Amino acid sequence: MSLSVSHSTLRRVRALGLWLVLGVACAPASALGCQSKQCQSSVVFLTETSYPGVQLDSHGDVIGPTIDLMNILAERVGKERVFYLMPWARAMQRAQHTPRSILFETVRNTEREPLFKWVGPIMYFDMQLYGPPKLKGMNAEQISKNYVACGYRGASYLPILATLGFSEDTNLVLMKTQTDCLDMLRLGRADVTPMNGFRRGDMYEEPQLRLVPLIALNEVALYMAFSLDFSDSEIALWQQQLEQLYRDGTLRRFYQSNYPARVIEKLEQLAGKLSNTAS
Repeated sequence: MSLSVSHSTLRRVRALGLWLVLGVACAPASALGCQSKQCQSSVVFLTETSYPGVQLDSHGDVIGPTIDLMNILAERVGKERVFYLMPWARAMQRAQHTPRSILFETVRNTEREPLFKWVGPIMYFDMQLYGPPKLKGMNAEQISKNYVACGYRGASYLPILATLGFSEDTNLVLMKTQTDCLDMLRLGRADVTPMNGFRRGDMYEEPQLRLVPLIALNEVALYMAFSLDFSDSEIALWQQQLEQLYRDGTLRRFYQSNYPARVIEKLEQLAGKLSNTAS
């Protein structure tokens, strides 16, 4: 059997009908009200487009190594699933009110901790503030006083931008997605934007845009954030199955063609620490 399991209608992003059925069957607006058998046997994955981990192909299917990981995890715990893509701020809000929902890839911090139950890590980010090469060598104060940053709504790095001197009232533009921010930089309406240094590297280049890392923001592990109606025993099972994917090399096989070796190694180190703590 192929490890890119379950390439069926359940993985199609256009399968909104099933998501709506689940939302009705699992009743009220609160994620705590999911009791039906249909609801208990299914999960709703909420996320955003995040190349290369999550993307749409020409047929409208949601694909990518992170999707492969979610599919095999759901299969191993015996759950049907549907994937639903939307801007991150909306996904974050929806995940708190949708029964049996799993939001990914999610930064786990103090503010978000009580809102979800957590399984991970599944990805590791090195967030850097990127901008044109001419800004290289400038400090945060010089950049924030003279240039405009772009970020996307709901991003975990927004408080860090605030500490660097960026404010929505003056020099910070908030958009729905990182792609929107790249458009803003391309159009000259913003100058700098946070991006994952592990993914983008020492130079991000495309037509009309050339960016380099300027200031390190933070390094963060990303998790699956489960709605609160999942039982603790279910969360333990998902965590156990994820750790098994680390141990048997499945996660590495999914990721190695798309992510740098240092990202995978960092993830394996974090997962190893969690396993040792649990044992």
